[in-house]
Amino acid sequence: MPPKPIVSVVVPCFNEEESVPSLVERLRVLVESNPGWEVVFVNDGSRDETGTLLDLAASNFPWARVCHHPKNLGLGAGVRTGLMNSGADYVCTIDSDGTYPPESLPHFVDLLRGGADIVTASPWHPDNHQAQGTFHRLFLSRAVSWCYRFVTKADLYTFTALFRAYRREVVDRVSFESNGFPAVTEILIRAIAQGYTVAEVPMPLLPRERGQSKMSLTKAIRGHLELLSSTPAWMRTERQKPRPATGPVSIV
Repeated sequence: MPPKPIVSVVVPCFNEEESVPSLVERLRVLVESNPGWEVVFVNDGSRDETGTLLDLAASNFPWARVCHHPKNLGLGAGVRTGLMNSGADYVCTIDSDGTYPPESLPHFVDLLRGGADIVTASPWHPDNHQAQGTFHRLFLSRAVSWCYRFVTKADLYTFTALFRAYRREVVDRVSFESNGFPAVTEILIRAIAQGYTVAEVPMPLLPRERGQSKMSLTKAIRGHLELLSSTPAWMRTERQKPRPATGPVSIV
């Protein structure tokens, strides 16, 4: 029986055949520098060669595993599958398009070891440099993060980044319903309501190097509007599952 991994990295992928080779190579270098890490890829019903390329990576590298969805279920569903199939006490989720650098994950894990429950990339933190990317992604991320900050009263600047690290307790305790892009925001809101601490790391949002974004602006806006309308109720009900907390914190 293989030893329990120290860190699990969950990577949801949908039609990312152009990005996968570069991503796998970067993760190979990362894992070889950090023994005991595993990578759980989730092929979310890709219609291109993404699944084949991920299976090839899993056959070549003992640290890589692949979960396949028979059809596209959405980013949130991919994250859920990856979290359920991760085995470490520290679990990271990252984008497959390279908009955040996986090389920064050891720093995120160090912050978990230092006491944070969740560590998130924060392109909208005041200490960050100018974010880059498509207009609709930048506008949507910044606008909805401001809305969630207002509704939750949490001292956080970014609510929409998938690029995060979690303690195992958070992964096991905080459930979420969304299958789409808003799922990563839902996880954070429910965790904040339960009293988990969140460390923000100022980090630029870089433009994707290969392939095209899979986010539907219309679906994303609709999903966030539904999420915002549900947030006040969640902030009440999730607090019925309290734990000792110091509240959200910002750590650079």
